[in-house]
This record gives sequence, structure tokens and C-alpha cells, in this order.
Amino acid sequence: MVLMIDSLLLTKIESDKMTSDARRSLFLSMNRPQYVSVPEGFISSLAWKLFDFNEPPTLGAGKKLALMYKVEKDTKSTNLSVTTTAPKGHDGHSAFGEVLKNSGIGPYNLDPILIATAVSNSITGIRAEKSTMQAASPLTPGIALLQNMRGVQKSQSPPDLAGIIETLYRLGAPHGSQSQSGVAERWLDASNRRLGADALLAAMDKSAKENLLLSGVKLKVTELPSEFIGGLFPNTPFTWFARIWDRLTGPDWVDALPARVWVDWATTVLRLAYGMGFLWEAAWYETFARRILRGEPFTREQLLKEIPAALPWKSSRSTQSVRDVASVLLRRVHVGGAVRKLVDSWLSTAETKSGNLLATETAITRMMGDGDFRKQLTVALGGQMKAAPNTWEAVKYALLTRDVAGPFADYYGMLRQNGRFLTVSPGTEWIAVVASLSCDRPGGEANVGRLMGDLHEMGLNPQLSDVIELLERAGLARGSADADQGVLIKSAF
Repeated sequence: MVLMIDSLLLTKIESDKMTSDARRSLFLSMNRPQYVSVPEGFISSLAWKLFDFNEPPTLGAGKKLALMYKVEKDTKSTNLSVTTTAPKGHDGHSAFGEVLKNSGIGPYNLDPILIATAVSNSITGIRAEKSTMQAASPLTPGIALLQNMRGVQKSQSPPDLAGIIETLYRLGAPHGSQSQSGVAERWLDASNRRLGADALLAAMDKSAKENLLLSGVKLKVTELPSEFIGGLFPNTPFTWFARIWDRLTGPDWVDALPARVWVDWATTVLRLAYGMGFLWEAAWYETFARRILRGEPFTREQLLKEIPAALPWKSSRSTQSVRDVASVLLRRVHVGGAVRKLVDSWLSTAETKSGNLLATETAITRMMGDGDFRKQLTVALGGQMKAAPNTWEAVKYALLTRDVAGPFADYYGMLRQNGRFLTVSPGTEWIAVVASLSCDRPGGEANVGRLMGDLHEMGLNPQLSDVIELLERAGLARGSADADQGVLIKSAF
């Protein structure tokens, strides 16, 4: 076993040596995203990264198991076996209720069906308008496993959402960091800490595993951590994500927040990292292409300073047409996608021809001198190619408020759709999350200057007056509004 592990490590190190400095520093190795149909899918994808499951052999030829908590109508699929995990009918509710009672929930003489109905409703997640399905809010590991990515995406081969999230986190890690824990592991540690302190939640988790979750789910053996080089993309959505995720999954915030609030905040952070991370990636490639076409030598550090705000945030006092970001973001994502493909192809071809690994400065110089490559970049910057439709859908729906009213509304989006207009309109809950996590600890304080720094790092550049107005509306601002960046922020918890 020791020899096998040593061999794996050696193979990994040799593989990393084959990655050139140019590719590491110019090409963001992020797998292509897809739109995530329900916000709960973000945490459920992390759960399924950590747990393993042997699918039952009775699904039928070529079929894969798709799990979803609730589905309004039967879904017919030739390659999916769609299974709902919520308690079903009188017998299902009765059985679930008995398990809950045996786990210590509710008076012994209470009807188990009433207990099951109450718990089932309490864990039901967001429901988007016109959607026929509803996920469970991933309050515990067992509940998070009540839907998988096949069920969320209605696809036999959904994207590796957890893998993408881990990459976003690794890109934001400090230089030289070799953390043993990634996003999923930190989530599991936080969830287990919560279970140890909350008997009700622990009972719900145990009951969900025993009665709702299909048998055969088990914790995977921890994988060897991948080596990575952090610090290449400072002051970006990636560094904001890594810092805030570490903070939110730490003991202080886990202990301070109610279970449902913590899950909503964690989901909001994941949605922001996903949406803003891919918007920033698109801005990076577009800016890189323009610098190549200028023909003047530049460094990565200079390039990083020139990246524009990934998502324009116009004044709330402007008209809706001025505040509309749909066309700007759509064009940016497609241009970035087209340039990304060109850079990837150019690096692969250049390194294959030369037989050597390229230094960053060498690659930039050769790109500027490559006439064909410059012509291709010019065409890509024209914005006529629909190069990244999946990325656009992924970004839009990660940041969009899914529903505006009702008992299962989404209060944690920052974009709002109104007809053909898409505007930056963060809700009270959104600013509460972002502003509170600018504070080092629960019950702590920060000033607006620090919050503005966090927003800039995320790829946002709002007007100070708009931010202060949002803080006042949420009841988080302390002091006079004319104190500008000196206005104090009090954490919501």
C-alpha cells in the first residue's frame, strides 16, 4: 500500500512538471460549466463527491439513477430512472414518522404522519417559477444526498459541479498553500459539527438516512490532495471565495448561525463563486486578447491590474435600460469563451512543436508575433461567435433570483429578470450574507471600506451610495451615511 501511494505521488509530481509556466499562468484550467437548475444542487454535488453509492442492478439497460426530493409529475426518460426521495403517501409518511419518533422527535403519542409532514415541509428547498421539481434543503449530509446531479440536471452525464467548485477554490488559495481540506471536506466538517450540537438536526439526519436515502451509500476513502500553485490570481473572485468559505465553515460561524441560515449562506457563497468566477474568467481572456493585439510587451501583473469589473453595477438611480447587463454579459462570456479556445489551442500546438515547456514571457512574445493568431483574436473580439452558451446559462442562473414570492422563494440572488432586462438588484438577504462575512467573526464589525474591497475582489464595482443604501435597508449600517467608507457594518448574527 505504501509503495502504491508513493507511486501515485511520483506520477502526480511528474505530471505537474509537464505543465508549463505559460499554461499555468495564462490558462485557467476550469472545466466548462452548465446551468444548475436548483441552488441546492451546489451543496448536494459536494456531498456526492464525498459519498459513494452502488446503483441497484434493476434500473434497466443503459439507465442511470436520478434522485430528486419532489417531482410534481412523472418524468419519462430513456436513459434515466427518476426516483423521488420525499416520503410518499400515507404509508410512506407513516414509516418516516415512526423513524423520526424513534430518533427522539415529537411526543410519543403524536401521529407519526403529522411529524413526517412537518419535517418533510421544513426541509423543502427553493422552488423556481414553472418548475415541476423541488430539492431538499441540504441541512445535513443525509438530507443533501436526497438529490443527485442527475436528478438536478435531468441528465445522464451531468457536469462535475463539485470538481469545478474545488478548482475555483484552489485558484484562490494563497501562494504555497497545500491544504488537506477542500470545499467538500470543509462542508462535511461543518455539517458534522452542527450535528454534534443540535440533537433535532442529528435526529433528522439519522431518519433521512434510514428511511429516505437509498441503501448502499457510504463515505468514500479520502483522496490524496492534488498539488497546486496558489497565488497566481490575487484579488479575484477566487481569492474571495477561498477566504470566505474558510471563514464560513469555521467553528465560529457554524456555531453562530441557525441551521437553515447557515445552509442558505453557504449556498449563496457557492453561487457567487460559480457565477462571478466564470464572468471574471471571460474578462481575463478578453483583456488578454486586447493586450496581445496592442503588440506591447506586458506581464501577468500588469494584465491583472487591467481586468475590468466582471459584472457592471450601474447606479440604482439610473433607468432600467441603462442598468441592463444582459447584452454586456452575454457578449463578454462568448468573447471570453472564443479567446479561451484559441489560447488553449495555441499553447498546445506551440509546446508540441518546440518540444519544450514555455515560459510565460516567451509565450506572450510569440503570440504577439504570430500573425494568424492575431487575426483569430480579432475575429473573436468581434463578438459574433456563440462560443459559450452553456457558460452564459450557468452564470446567469447562478446569480439570478429564481423566484420573487411564495413560501419557497429565493431571497439570495443578485440579478433580477424583468422582461428582456437583467439588472443588478440584490435583496436584503444577499447583502446580509456578503456584508456579514466581511466581518472576521459573528457579532463583529467591519467598515464599508472593507466591504467595498470584498465587492471589488468579487468583480463588482458599485457606487458607494448604493451599497450604503442596501446596508441601511438591511439594518446593518451603524453611524451616519455621510461617513462614507467609515460607516460601520454590524454582522447580522
